[in-house]
Amino acid sequence: MEAASEKNELTAERSLEIISRTLEESRRTITRGSWKSMMLWGISVMVIALVVGHFWAHSSMGPGANGLWGTLGLVSLGERWANRNKPKLSETFVSKTLGYVWGSMGVMAGTLGFVLGMIAFFQIHVPVLVPDAASQVHTYYVPITAIIILLMGIAGMTSGKILDSKIITYCGFIAGMVGCMLALVMPGPTEMLVLAGVSAVGLILPAWIIKQKEV
Repeated sequence: MEAASEKNELTAERSLEIISRTLEESRRTITRGSWKSMMLWGISVMVIALVVGHFWAHSSMGPGANGLWGTLGLVSLGERWANRNKPKLSETFVSKTLGYVWGSMGVMAGTLGFVLGMIAFFQIHVPVLVPDAASQVHTYYVPITAIIILLMGIAGMTSGKILDSKIITYCGFIAGMVGCMLALVMPGPTEMLVLAGVSAVGLILPAWIIKQKEV
């Protein structure tokens, strides 16, 4: 009886050891190859943010320049086309979880952008909080950059914890916290400069550090 009990304990310990080892190998594999995608999206977001900010400030497009963000879809298609012949890695718990994290962030940011875009398109009056409560100032533009930056920071920190990467976690925290506060105090075209900086700190920098560790 005691021998059977000891055998069960050893079997359970062995199972936990195998699970832990599998998760660790999955983390290392994903982290090792993640820098390419992070670098691509970081540079893409930074470049588009600077272009949007320029046209927003120096053309008649105004806030409508944000429509240029649709070009990110071309980046996604280009990435898929470039990877079309590469062998697909088997999906693991870690990769699924990361997909859910960034997928949820994308749905939230996309839905928020669509709703507020419709508010601007149909010119629905949105009251603005101003020092004078009696003021009747209204606007058709609601800055959402700070919210999106915060979502990016949370997704980055969560990804860092899942991958057990302090670099990704810290960069996500700094980019999300500092970027969100700066976007709140610098509304308008300047938001795009903040978003470009967030991309550099939250995506490009950790991607570069991970790449250097692989060398």
